[in-house]
Amino acid sequence: MFTSGHFIWLGVIAVLITAFMIVIKKCNVSQNFVQKTVFYLLIVLKLLHVSLSMKETGDGGYVLNQTQLSFHLCSIMIYTVFLINIVKNEKFIKTMKSFMVPAMLIGAAMALLIPTEGVDPSRARVWQYMLIHGVLVFYGLYLMVIEKVDLSFKAYLSNLKILTLITVLAFIMNSILEQYKTNFLFLRKPPMDNLPILNLNNGWYVYFITLTFIACTLIFLVHLPFIIKRAKGNKLKN
Repeated sequence: MFTSGHFIWLGVIAVLITAFMIVIKKCNVSQNFVQKTVFYLLIVLKLLHVSLSMKETGDGGYVLNQTQLSFHLCSIMIYTVFLINIVKNEKFIKTMKSFMVPAMLIGAAMALLIPTEGVDPSRARVWQYMLIHGVLVFYGLYLMVIEKVDLSFKAYLSNLKILTLITVLAFIMNSILEQYKTNFLFLRKPPMDNLPILNLNNGWYVYFITLTFIACTLIFLVHLPFIIKRAKGNKLKN
């Protein structure tokens, strides 16, 4: 974490995201094309993740690694991208896209800053990890900057409701799969040892409250510039 190799990965991801954003904006690439391309990229990278993380059963067979099932926030984003590609309800799509912006920007960015798979470029799993989270950060920025999805205070409250539902689901799945030590949404324990603030030094309840507070605050900070902008716009109209 924050080694020279880590900084190189962050730099490469940042350059790629910036380049794609510039090209898309200058070439007026359609939203539908970007949306479908992101979906296909996520599917390919997720399938690579599944293939790289399967485990042997002991009798020669292989099964999905329970700890790698798609109940982390970033993995859930693949479902939301799938839904906005097939669902025709505009209200549902707008609601999902409003949630995807903070979820992708915060969740995927934190994953890049806290690389639980390491940063060794000789490992295929590291490439998959970095690229899939890079794609998520890119699409979150795209939705915010180019599509300009709704990030009002009303959308913030809606996003908290969705996050609550996802948290309940992840908590249930952690409980069901407790024997496999799953840690979806990092509800059971921090993603890494010796992290500042996010640790179990003061017990799990303090950790959970701290995690919840940080999540709600970070989401609010994503919404804040747009809430202020709308407030100023309403004041000018009056």
